Amino acid sequence: MSSTDGGDDRSLRASDDERAETAQQLTEAVGAGRLTLAEFTDRVDAAYQAVTRGELAELVTDLPAAPSNLPAEPADETKRRWKIAIMGGSDYKGRWQVPRKSGYFALMGGSTIDLREATLPGQEIEIVLVSIMGGSDVIVPRGVRVVVDSTDFMGGNTVKVDEDAEMPNAPVIRIRTYSFMGGNDIKHPKPKKNWLAHLRRDPQ
Repeated sequence: MSSTDGGDDRSLRASDDERAETAQQLTEAVGAGRLTLAEFTDRVDAAYQAVTRGELAELVTDLPAAPSNLPAEPADETKRRWKIAIMGGSDYKGRWQVPRKSGYFALMGGSTIDLREATLPGQEIEIVLVSIMGGSDVIVPRGVRVVVDSTDFMGGNTVKVDEDAEMPNAPVIRIRTYSFMGGNDIKHPKPKKNWLAHLRRDPQ
């Protein structure tokens, strides 16, 4: 945000509009793959807690100063990318690119799908989980919007998502589950240290 670039202006108190402007810049950055979901939620949370313009500037110092002419998002990707786990599973974690549409099939097994450090191809992704006598764990960072739609028979899901923690204009993760004698865990990770508190920490 241009109003935070001046040296003396950094000590001035930020307005609600400036906080919202910074949050919008962070939203564009996560949609473009510049920030992971965890980085997005940490920084947006810090933006709405920021007191000065300088604190807002620190949150976007490694991002383009103004909305760039980003390439248009591709047309709807109708083809879903499937991962299959039979009597076993895989871990998807760290910094990885999540497909716009993905599916995970588990038969007497399951996978861990950790979205904290993932980058997105856009503002919304869709995940399908098919579980037969097994299930997967999906870890979503706080602040993103999670929508779960389930069809279960002799099974079910454990969903531990704090809807009150959802950020304005947050990316959307849609999860559809089909379970037979199995289920999935959809949850937040354990809380981490506040990003803004780290910035304010006395260096001495």
